[in-house]
Amino acid sequence: MNMNLKSLLVPAAVALAAIPVTPLRAQTVLFKSDTARHVIYRIPALVAYGNTLLYFGDDRSGVTDATAWGDVGSEGNISIVARRSDNCGDTWYPEVQTVVEGKGSRGFDRAHGDAAVVCDRKSGKLLLLCASGEISYGRSDVRVARTPRDGGGYDYRLDLTKAQHAGRYYSTDGGQTWTGEDISGQIYALYDEASADTYAEGKGNVAVERLFFASGRICQSRQIKRGSHYRIYSVLTTNQGSLVVYSDDFGQRWKPLGGASARPAPQGDEAKIEELPDGRVLLSCRMMGGRCFNIFTYSNKSCTEGTWATPVASTSLSGGTASQRNATNGEIMIVPAKSAAGKKVFVALQSVPYGNNWSSTINVDRRSHVSIYWKVLASAADYATPEQFLTGWTRYEVTTARSAYSTMAIDGRGRLAFAYEDNGASKVIGSQPADVYDLTFISLPLEKITGGQYTYRKR
Repeated sequence: MNMNLKSLLVPAAVALAAIPVTPLRAQTVLFKSDTARHVIYRIPALVAYGNTLLYFGDDRSGVTDATAWGDVGSEGNISIVARRSDNCGDTWYPEVQTVVEGKGSRGFDRAHGDAAVVCDRKSGKLLLLCASGEISYGRSDVRVARTPRDGGGYDYRLDLTKAQHAGRYYSTDGGQTWTGEDISGQIYALYDEASADTYAEGKGNVAVERLFFASGRICQSRQIKRGSHYRIYSVLTTNQGSLVVYSDDFGQRWKPLGGASARPAPQGDEAKIEELPDGRVLLSCRMMGGRCFNIFTYSNKSCTEGTWATPVASTSLSGGTASQRNATNGEIMIVPAKSAAGKKVFVALQSVPYGNNWSSTINVDRRSHVSIYWKVLASAADYATPEQFLTGWTRYEVTTARSAYSTMAIDGRGRLAFAYEDNGASKVIGSQPADVYDLTFISLPLEKITGGQYTYRKR
């Protein structure tokens, strides 16, 4: 952790009651874990189009040994599953659909998890990105292979045989059927900074040796269209921190935002992207104690070049986005709103488990009290720099239970469709412990979150 982030940390000894707690609201459990029957779910993702919601999660029931904490790379199979609602989550179809099945004994199809999803607002086409294969993130190791070339010299290529892989899946029928492929070579190659003559035998200057797309919501721009679709943004979790990529053809080809050498959050972990009202890009990263924010500003009209600011951390228990004693993925979203007096503003929403002061070293004990922090953006000055996102947040508590990952979308009625892990427990699978949660849904109007001060408005 650099000094910019460390200097913003506050003592964890501040009492939990220091921030007002809102009573627990009604919720729906869509994927029920059962440790006795070895039924295990993790990692929610949610996409909304019209009144339809698709709720995705990892079915990790096939894991026999949580050698990678139950993630992709553990012993056993992991599949991505989904449930559907056609009335904004009032009711859900009981069928559980297997979207991407982990069925192989080896290789790319052994496991798929951590879904990141988006629905193109013009065509209705769905895109899902995921972590795939038999290699875990922590064990991923990208090398450079060298083969002799006819006439002398050598050809060089990335060797991904020991790398965690990335999958890409599309649906053109509203999520009923999906087709996809392994895109690992394309994504790792974005950060292959070395030229052939600088490679040493068998390895080279490969900057990114492990990566996966962060789960949850893929952000689609409302302002930038330079190809066949409005631009989409996603975040790669890598050994170089959080790296942001974008695509102008709905995920067929990707480019690093700011170039291959950009490092917008070197200490960043899993992260999310949101577009600011002026078209700039807001990065919100998971970190111990809260969130790390940064902003990318375009420097040309084609929106192909620009620069990242310096990352800052919001961890204060008073006005910040605190996450006590834990680092957990959440969601960032900026929604148009109006005050009770009719003033048009934007409201920033950041979900994160508030946590607790327990001394336990077990993740599931320290992850609790999933909350939605909210902050009013009344003018451009309120989101001019990353520093504007450090303070001024108010916390709305969704659950008091052990709870972890979360994501959100705006449904066809203008309400917040909120997906989160709840009722956490720890289970030993084979030789290793793994966290187990219920995947839960709740629908929340913006006025509920903001105590009646703001309501959602259509753009």
